[in-house]
Amino acid sequence: MFEYESVVAPQGIPLQAQVEELRRRAQTVARLQGGHTHYLEEVRIFREYIEEHRFLLRRSKASLNLPPDEEGNEHQVWFLPEESRFIKVTWPDFFGLSVLYRQDEDSHASPIAYLERWQLHNELFGDNVEFVGVLMEGTKMRLVIQQPAIEGIPASVEHINRFFAESGWTRFEVAGEVAFFDSDRCVVISDTHQGNLILMEDGLLAPIDLRVQPLSGALLDYVQRVCHKNS
Repeated sequence: MFEYESVVAPQGIPLQAQVEELRRRAQTVARLQGGHTHYLEEVRIFREYIEEHRFLLRRSKASLNLPPDEEGNEHQVWFLPEESRFIKVTWPDFFGLSVLYRQDEDSHASPIAYLERWQLHNELFGDNVEFVGVLMEGTKMRLVIQQPAIEGIPASVEHINRFFAESGWTRFEVAGEVAFFDSDRCVVISDTHQGNLILMEDGLLAPIDLRVQPLSGALLDYVQRVCHKNS
């Protein structure tokens, strides 16, 4: 069994509210600087936030001692069959990659962007991912989320392309990787490989672990131009 004890459990605070608060703090810093917050600033803001709210997790003796059921580029994953959910733990101080980034930005997503991604995942695809808290490995952070399990099989490439086309997403490529753009919401997604979309028994697709990123400014202009050329 995956075991941990929270100092103060953040599950009672909706993920959306947490993301809004973190973004508000980042925007305040950005306004003071007259620009954008960079990766290290967002890490600092996030650390202050979790320490202020005491969103740290204490491991019990058995915690994380069992081998994970799966490992990926971003997470170690444990499946809890009795609760029909997954526990996903990021690698130390790694919170995924951005779909797009400016030349003056880091390609690595900040912990704020990581939680924003999961909030958008919930909003766009009807998921119910929750932020559990943060495990510390020395000075490095590991973010813990939980996600309901979905029964099905990996979707085919044909199913995936049809799903996004019929849902109003525009396909384009960035750095040789397939991505999709929602012009109404100004959101891009990538990492849409077969392992990240589940074909359920009813024939519908369920995305389970996509990179999701809101766009604005120069990045939004760039994607709009690219998608216009491809249309």
